[in-house]
Amino acid sequence: MDKPALSLIGAGAAGRSLLLALGRLGFPLAAVSSRSSDSARRCAAECGAARVCADPAEAARAGELVIIATPDSAIATVCETVARADGFRPGQLVLHLSGALASNTLESAAGRGADTLAFHPVQTLAEPQQGAAALREAWFCLEGSATAIARGAELAAALSGRHVVIPAAGKPLYHAALCFASNYLVTLEGVAVDLLTHAGIDRTKALLPLLLPLLRGALENLQHCGIPKALTGPISRGDATTVERHLSALDTLSGTSGTLYRQLGLATLALARSRGGLPAESPSRLRECLSDPERV
Repeated sequence: MDKPALSLIGAGAAGRSLLLALGRLGFPLAAVSSRSSDSARRCAAECGAARVCADPAEAARAGELVIIATPDSAIATVCETVARADGFRPGQLVLHLSGALASNTLESAAGRGADTLAFHPVQTLAEPQQGAAALREAWFCLEGSATAIARGAELAAALSGRHVVIPAAGKPLYHAALCFASNYLVTLEGVAVDLLTHAGIDRTKALLPLLLPLLRGALENLQHCGIPKALTGPISRGDATTVERHLSALDTLSGTSGTLYRQLGLATLALARSRGGLPAESPSRLRECLSDPERV
């Protein structure tokens, strides 16, 4: 593909990761603008961008592909500010990196003739150097006009060759799915660490490293076996007695771990039933104890 000159507005970890990844592929880096001038200068030095612009419209005018990588709440406002200052023009591709928002957040750029696209990397981008490497294996979710999607597909092909297309109405559920898959995984490990301390393991010990091999094993099972065959544990075996013991222990604690266990247990039971092989009496007994906290 032709490599358009890139302008970045918003120099946080996600934008810097993408700019680094594309720069390493030979995309020319035209300009960087950010609310923090220090962040913009660091990004320009790190990525080799041509110049730092205090004015986001000036940065946008310099690029053929404009990446708006601000927080979600600022995307529409920044886009409108740039549009009013004639920062967009026909032929540009203007994209944002939000997983939750659709491309219509960029309608003020579309009104100036630019192609607009929601271009979301299905990846966690906490640190730019690591993030740039991760983007070479990531999937990208595209939403926008047919022309914008075609251009975004070329961009994804240059990075990893992996993309999916989604309708605008699907963005909230899509993003919720990713929160379950990634963000809530971290939350669950936090719950697990707390329970291990309640179980009597010294918190000064390496509790998270204790869990990491288990997590890697689960991920490998998912990769090789898929859903629902990767499922293990007492519910997958129909072992209601063990589940009742878990709930009895959890119900002695304050907090929400017992409620969370029940809710996840019911979802796990549905997966186990779809896989098949449970003893005939197990689903009803499991559903009863998971649904009724007074039973245990």
